[in-house]
Amino acid sequence: MENPPEARPGPGWNYRDVAAVTALAVFGQVFLVSLFSLLAILLVDSSGQGWLRTTKDLMNRAAFVLPLQLAWWALVFWMVYRIVRARDERPFRQAIGWTRPRLPLGVYTVAGIALALSVTGLAWLLPLPRHKLPIEQLLLDPSSAFLMAGFGILVAPLIEELLFRGFLYPVVAHAHGAAAAVGITAVVFSILHAPQYGWAWQNVALLAYVGVVFGAVRAVSGSLVPSTLLHAAYNFTLFAGLYVSTNRFQDF
Repeated sequence: MENPPEARPGPGWNYRDVAAVTALAVFGQVFLVSLFSLLAILLVDSSGQGWLRTTKDLMNRAAFVLPLQLAWWALVFWMVYRIVRARDERPFRQAIGWTRPRLPLGVYTVAGIALALSVTGLAWLLPLPRHKLPIEQLLLDPSSAFLMAGFGILVAPLIEELLFRGFLYPVVAHAHGAAAAVGITAVVFSILHAPQYGWAWQNVALLAYVGVVFGAVRAVSGSLVPSTLLHAAYNFTLFAGLYVSTNRFQDF
């Protein structure tokens, strides 16, 4: 019988490796935004409205932001993969916790749907901001909305769970325990998503709640698969609700 996750040997990587990935992520984000903006301006911009204004406009277009995000995540994933392979003797999938959980996978899918419904219910109780949020700027037309939905359901859960619950979580759990790891990864998760919601405290609080649930599932199951499925089902439910409420992404 396997030991509980907190009793297992710690990961081969540590906080210094987490700091290195964080530094690369910040540098890579700045570099890629500048590079993609320059290329886009040179190729498609004929308005002569200037670098800053054109870059701002581009950052509101899903067709520009999503490839940029994918390139950034590929860069970060490459560094995480190299660090894990160099620091840990176990196969990469086992080291990050990508192992089959004990419960059927459908359980976590249903749990993700339930989580999304609970967040929707909590949102009704909070005085949510009425101004347009940054993330809503990326949902101005059906094509952009479908791109965002596909990315949010199929790509984002895999990468985000790898970074938060696969790479960061084991380091914090080994040093401070599972409860601290759940809380810290939830805070980091909410802060990194906060700019998309204009730093509105209500949305940050809901994001933290979601992050706690993802982390708790990771801690209890000892696997990264459940939190990834939960995350994907959660995003799917939110986009499905948006699809219905906006007449198939027609009425924003």
